[in-house]
Amino acid sequence: MEINGIDVSRWQGDIDWKRVKAAGVGFAMIKAAQGTRPDPRFDKNFKDALKSGVHAGAYVYSLAVTPGEAAAEAEAVLEQTRGRELRYPIALDLEDERLEKLKKRELGEVIKAFCGAVRAGGRIPMIYSNLDWFKNRIPKSAVKGEYVWLACWRDSLPDEDFGCAMWQKGSGSVDGIEGEADIDVSFIDFAALTAPEASYALAVPRRRGDEYAAMQRALNAGNYRDAGGKALTVDGIWGKRSFEAFQKLVSKAEEG
Repeated sequence: MEINGIDVSRWQGDIDWKRVKAAGVGFAMIKAAQGTRPDPRFDKNFKDALKSGVHAGAYVYSLAVTPGEAAAEAEAVLEQTRGRELRYPIALDLEDERLEKLKKRELGEVIKAFCGAVRAGGRIPMIYSNLDWFKNRIPKSAVKGEYVWLACWRDSLPDEDFGCAMWQKGSGSVDGIEGEADIDVSFIDFAALTAPEASYALAVPRRRGDEYAAMQRALNAGNYRDAGGKALTVDGIWGKRSFEAFQKLVSKAEEG
């Protein structure tokens, strides 16, 4: 399963979201803030994207160097998105040079504080960074059980993709946007995972295919385990066990 998307901020200026949708874009990760300072285009981008049928997520360009600052960033974006139809995750964007001074352990604490606060607020957290940071700066313990959004501008994913849920594959032109925007692919249908109960019919038992194998991998990456501690078998067969795991994950998201 691959869903085409983009990520945008104030730098893309005024966006014609209807044209963006018509160009085949299914989701957009929209910059919410730099630290705790709101992106001036967030509200308009968010409203216009949803109005045009583009599912939206949000990201925070992090300036946090302590768990307290990370939690404050999470609370700020939770407030920005409160009551909004946020169908994709809230991502922590890790790339600022001031974070380079942190030890691995310290950066791990920042990540855990942000993700924990986002999850406690009833949203899905995600970690964004490039391959070098995931390999050399971000501790594996902080990534375990979290969704990864990997920035890797090349034709294919590297062998060390960290089981990424989303891939920022480069930059290019998108109809409806003047200039360029970052191009993304999501390997998980987050809109389905966050759908209201009425739309669960998409997961009819005993269907099969690559898209269901992708969902099974996503559920395992989301730390699904049954009562016996076993993950789902990734066989592409959408049976009773897979469907129950799907319902459990969505129920957990709704409960916050």
